[in-house]
Amino acid sequence: TKNVIAAISLSAAVIILYSVFFAPEPDPSRIKKDPIKKTKIIESSEAPSLDQNENFSKLTRKDALAEDDRVQFENNNIIGSISLKGAVIDDLTFKQYKTKLKSDERVILLNPRNNEDGYLIESGFVTTNKNIDVPDTSTIWKIQGNNKLTNKTPIKLVWSNSQGITFEKSISLDDQFLFTIKQKVINSSDKTYNFYSYGQIIRNKIPEISNFYILHEGLIATLDDELIEEDYDDIQEEKFSRTARKGWLGISDKFWIASIVPPRNKEFKTTFDYKNKFRANFISTEG
Repeated sequence: TKNVIAAISLSAAVIILYSVFFAPEPDPSRIKKDPIKKTKIIESSEAPSLDQNENFSKLTRKDALAEDDRVQFENNNIIGSISLKGAVIDDLTFKQYKTKLKSDERVILLNPRNNEDGYLIESGFVTTNKNIDVPDTSTIWKIQGNNKLTNKTPIKLVWSNSQGITFEKSISLDDQFLFTIKQKVINSSDKTYNFYSYGQIIRNKIPEISNFYILHEGLIATLDDELIEEDYDDIQEEKFSRTARKGWLGISDKFWIASIVPPRNKEFKTTFDYKNKFRANFISTEG
């Protein structure tokens, strides 16, 4: 909606856009919202699920950032890095926003997964074929070409398995807060496989929230013109899942939002769940 888009712009959101640019802005009169009654719809799909069991120790932010090799990014508004382990965006600081009025400390939004305040964005492919190796959270990606991501210099990350399949991520950054990730699978083998793209936001714990009744803080989406708002405690009790052909999803705070825009004109399934951490993700239903 226009209000959501305005809030995103004014609040300096971090947005991840997959494969394509923005679709035309929806007509606000077509957005359906029921602030009282919420329904959770579980729909079947042939696409695999994003079930990842992770065990890791909690580190300080400094130690967590030093654990893995990283690609730095920066523009006039944000600075941070992408971990080459898992190719996750898990280090982001706002350059223009301070934690307090009389302070030089800048607002940090994203943190590595092995930090107590872990909050990160990842993407990739999954497959129903259990004999194929696909990149996961422990995969070490290689960088080709530019070694720093800016609004003028995109980067490319590459990983190949031993079965003749190469996975590529081309990542660009605009001059505000928008990352665009274009993913590609290059199959050099003589076999045919189905891969399903996904994007996921992970948050380790509930942040400090204001509980202001007209402000939603939690998991949020617009799916086929319907606004979905789920509180953290709701998702701890029951997951939400729905298929759609257009929309976006994310996690919102009082001032900030991290969101994902899936590829346009392709059906995808959105899921909000809690498995020792909060997850907001989409997965393509078309291989």
